[in-house]
Amino acid sequence: MSLGPWVEKVSRDEIVEIASQLIAIPSPSGEERAVMEWVVEWCQARNLEYQIVAKDPARPNVIITVGDPAAGPTLVMNGHLDTVPVSDLAAWKTGPFEPTVSADGRKLVGRGASDMKSSTGVMICLMGLFAEAKFAGALQAHVVSDEETSAQDGTIHVLAEIAAGRLPRPDFCLIGEKSDLKIRNAERGLVAFEITCLGRASHTAAARVTGINAIAKAAKAVLALEQDLDKFHPAVGKPVISVNQISAGVAHNVVPGECTFSVDRRLIPGETVESAQAEIEETLAAVARSDPDFRYEMVTNPHADAIPANITPDDSPVVQAVRDSARAVTGREPEPFVAWAGATDGRFYRQAGIDTVGYGPGGENAHGANEAVLIDDLVTQARVYAATITRLLAAT
Repeated sequence: MSLGPWVEKVSRDEIVEIASQLIAIPSPSGEERAVMEWVVEWCQARNLEYQIVAKDPARPNVIITVGDPAAGPTLVMNGHLDTVPVSDLAAWKTGPFEPTVSADGRKLVGRGASDMKSSTGVMICLMGLFAEAKFAGALQAHVVSDEETSAQDGTIHVLAEIAAGRLPRPDFCLIGEKSDLKIRNAERGLVAFEITCLGRASHTAAARVTGINAIAKAAKAVLALEQDLDKFHPAVGKPVISVNQISAGVAHNVVPGECTFSVDRRLIPGETVESAQAEIEETLAAVARSDPDFRYEMVTNPHADAIPANITPDDSPVVQAVRDSARAVTGREPEPFVAWAGATDGRFYRQAGIDTVGYGPGGENAHGANEAVLIDDLVTQARVYAATITRLLAAT
């Protein structure tokens, strides 16, 4: 059964070629200019409308547009081209900037192959494929810098330009981060706390007389907090709490008077920063009831952003369109993506009130040696996106 002309036009070879060109250009965060210049030249060669949007000239973003945003809804595909640096060169079997198709033809290997130059390459490829389409609205690609760091020069800046009226406001957004071809319409939030357990410093010789060991008190708190949380949300799975840093002590012969540890708490929809903090305080209160010498102070970690959990409802047109398109392309009912995953730029679009869905390929070793993406998944992603574009924008 035909899925329509646009889906049938998706080219595996073109996707691999574009992804390979992007991988071949080193673009660690802060050094995105060269790869963005490649995107601009690609657009110029095809007479595609584009706009360079930059807060920092060294970290530009490229907005590619087909159609007229004033004529109907605007659908955006967002992908980033910055990567993490290569820190383990000796572990690579091929050069990280020498894109290589694996011997079995299944994988494309190189820095950024999984996170997320290949998926962004799919979006660029689709902008070319739909260049002559007639839309009831517009299709855009937001090709951004600065996802791996703060996003201040990337998606956050692009959304600020939208809020200021200098760019059209999208109605819907597709995020192509790795999702193993599962639908990700929600993301966990996060909040981090610093907890300082208070003891009483003394000479080791007096540890059992006048000293109160803050490390021992912190150990009780850590063991109480490091538990599975008995909650579940069908779109994102379970919340998480993890103690990830600890610091104490001034010398080997001094009983520590303070011990500070950091807690990273991942939130599911329905939870808030306040509710997570209340749960932690309740756990620590239970420790205090069993130990009269247990005292602590807790503050929000000033070095970590508090991010609310965010979700696009299942009945949103873009969620329905991606689900229907994935079903039509793959012949299977699409699954929700509830596996481990960090945050994506999708949260910024949702926070701006733009319905957003994540749907991307599978891959392996993101940020590590021999990073790779599954080529068949890229083709499926492109076909699902093409069908989604056709559904939402009535492409002809």
